Amino acid sequence: MDAPISVKRFLEQIKVHVEPRFASVCLLGEVSNARSSGRHWYFTLKEEGAALACAVWMSRQKQLAHAPEDGDRVVVTGSLNLYVSGGSLTLAVTQCELAGQGDLRQRLRELEAALRAEGVFDRPKQSLPRTPKKIAVIAALGGAALQDILEVTRKRAPGVDIMVFPAAAQGDSCVMENLMALQEAQDEYWGCDLVLMVRGGGSLEDLWGYNNSGLVRAVSACRLPIITGVGHETDVTLVDLASDRRAATPSQAAELATPDLGLLRSEIARKAELLNRHIDWRLHGIETTLNLLTDQGLARVNPLERQIKNLGRLALRLERAAPSRRLDSANARLDLLRQRLEFAGIRAARSGDATRINGYIGRLHSAAERVLEHRARRLGVAAARIRGLNPETPLERGFVLALDQENRQIKSSLEIKTNAKLSLRWRDGERRVIAE
Repeated sequence: MDAPISVKRFLEQIKVHVEPRFASVCLLGEVSNARSSGRHWYFTLKEEGAALACAVWMSRQKQLAHAPEDGDRVVVTGSLNLYVSGGSLTLAVTQCELAGQGDLRQRLRELEAALRAEGVFDRPKQSLPRTPKKIAVIAALGGAALQDILEVTRKRAPGVDIMVFPAAAQGDSCVMENLMALQEAQDEYWGCDLVLMVRGGGSLEDLWGYNNSGLVRAVSACRLPIITGVGHETDVTLVDLASDRRAATPSQAAELATPDLGLLRSEIARKAELLNRHIDWRLHGIETTLNLLTDQGLARVNPLERQIKNLGRLALRLERAAPSRRLDSANARLDLLRQRLEFAGIRAARSGDATRINGYIGRLHSAAERVLEHRARRLGVAAARIRGLNPETPLERGFVLALDQENRQIKSSLEIKTNAKLSLRWRDGERRVIAE
């Protein structure tokens, strides 16, 4: 007979030889006596005639697909630990999901891959309307999801109309009713701007209808922007991937769909203040300019003043050139020559040269007439030039004088911009026009 060993030694040998063989095991059972110590979770995994203590350490809790609750039939994965001091076996759970969900998750992954290969999730996302007037809500009547939508909308945007299209949230009729509701919500007759498809939380089986390939394709092809809020934050269905925006909860879906009236009021008040400041600044600038023009005598003058001044200077130059004075001088010289000729004629008559002097007189008259005609033509040309320089002379012949906003004369059509304000002046009045 072998010599006896201590209990501790015995348990340590079991720990060394047994634990490595069960470092990763997968068990099926029912949860009972689930509890929390504040940091770690504890429960018993049992079946008829057997039970095993299980623990979920705090570092693993967020990685579980399902938090164990009493009565759940679950599949757990973990490692076997022998607690030497207490002599107890504990399964340190690393994964936990409801029984049967493993197959569903595999089917979900396969369905997602097939739809992704079709490009169902690749369509361009539609932008959400900033201020929708009417929102279509596809939800189960009497459900918490619909109540959350109505409550959030009433607080954020009470003026937005909500039209409810009832549809089952789970069960055999879930897919068909959601498809019909989605088709009806897109009818232009109802005038909806946005669609919300919402449902409260639940297990993977409860949410399975929202993974239906037909419903996913319908959501992807929706004419209106669509927001889905199916389940809780950790629940992601295929309709969430196909929609324009995915909300973690129905309440968040309502927040995404409706504008915050408080924020809109603040934004409008801020823009109104900026507009008032800009108007004040502009008015101050105009007032300053007007005061300067008034004080310094720079008020608007006749737009033809410059041309009139030029005309006056030309008239002065013409007067100084004095063609009439030259003619008067020529006439005086002619009179003097006539007197001399007459005196010479008298003398010629006395000397018998009257015939030759008369010939000279005729030639002198002809020369004087030619000089006068030449001077008259030059005088006519100068007068015509003066009339041509007068800017108002063409107006008498039916022409129009075009002026810009600064009352400057426009000499080319290239100077005129589209929608520019012009002034057109005729002989008898002036009109303002806008260039096209």
